[in-house]
Amino acid sequence: MVESIQLIRQIAVRAIVTENFKNQVSNEIQRNLQQIDAELQQLEFKGKRAISEIEKRAQGAMTQDARVQIETIRGQVEQEKMRLLQLKEEMMGQNQALTELPIGSVVTQFTVENPVEVRIGENIFQRLEGGEILVKDGIIQEIRI
Repeated sequence: MVESIQLIRQIAVRAIVTENFKNQVSNEIQRNLQQIDAELQQLEFKGKRAISEIEKRAQGAMTQDARVQIETIRGQVEQEKMRLLQLKEEMMGQNQALTELPIGSVVTQFTVENPVEVRIGENIFQRLEGGEILVKDGIIQEIRI
């Protein structure tokens, strides 16, 4: 009979909000917003180019098949555009929330996995209860397990 087993538990990495933290996260959000804008421009360009190629192949005599292809492309472009605009809106909301965070507050940045050994007779809920790592400007301040 096995007496113990290794399991994985989640550990939250939480950051103390500082001006440096806010600047770093804001810069990352700005880079993401620029990336989204670039993707939107590229999407528009590719969509127009694909439609132009279909029209060129049709040589003025637009067939039903060509019309369907054009409408399909427009639908796909519009769907992807909506996804990117929604993502952009979420990023802008995150940036707004970031500006409102008080200095000294603590936020969860991400989680990491941590192996833990559980044994017969132990309370599994206590053993798997997540700990946390507290960081300030990327420097570990405290480990709570």
